[in-house]
Amino acid sequence: MTSSETAVPTSAAEQAVTLQMGELVLKTGRFEAMHAWYSHMLGHGPFFERTPDPDAPPRPAGMPERAVDVRLAFFLVHENGHPHHQVIGLFGMESLSGTESGGPGLHHFQFGTDSLDDLFAQYERMKAFGAHPHRTANHGQATSFYFRDPDGNVIEFTTSNFPTLEQELAFMASPAFAANPSGLELDAEEFAARHQAGEPRESLLSLAPQGGRA
Repeated sequence: MTSSETAVPTSAAEQAVTLQMGELVLKTGRFEAMHAWYSHMLGHGPFFERTPDPDAPPRPAGMPERAVDVRLAFFLVHENGHPHHQVIGLFGMESLSGTESGGPGLHHFQFGTDSLDDLFAQYERMKAFGAHPHRTANHGQATSFYFRDPDGNVIEFTTSNFPTLEQELAFMASPAFAANPSGLELDAEEFAARHQAGEPRESLLSLAPQGGRA
């Protein structure tokens, strides 16, 4: 990396604009299964769906797939006020049928919940759909359940372990977090059972090994 690539902008024209994550689009050969999975996860269906016109002209050579070329569905995740919506899109592509995910690209994406109770409610909601987390962890600054969608994409549901951002950032600046940012691995069913039994939040979020492995 050259010095010019790391230089601090010196004028307003060079300053980065404020950005918000607006849309995440997944391409899939399992459109129906993905449609059902995300409809259940979000608690509602897409706000827009479309099947391409079979008589439409073919995609121009060298052009990546466009919305007009594919079967698609757009789901609203969060309404931040126009124009800052958060949206998940599905692009159904028959050419991807039977393919497996892997290699460079998306590792996982995350949805936040407002509280530990909401995190467990989302876990129970996914469990009722037959979806079970492949990983559960108390990272120290947050606690998360990780699921795989029908294409194998990893979706993380998480909640902060701290009441304020300042406390969360202070923990992340600590030697303990630097030494182990993954935190404590948990057994999802045992963790949920402890919550259902009324175990106090402080005990549930302790990083001392309890029913999991460090």
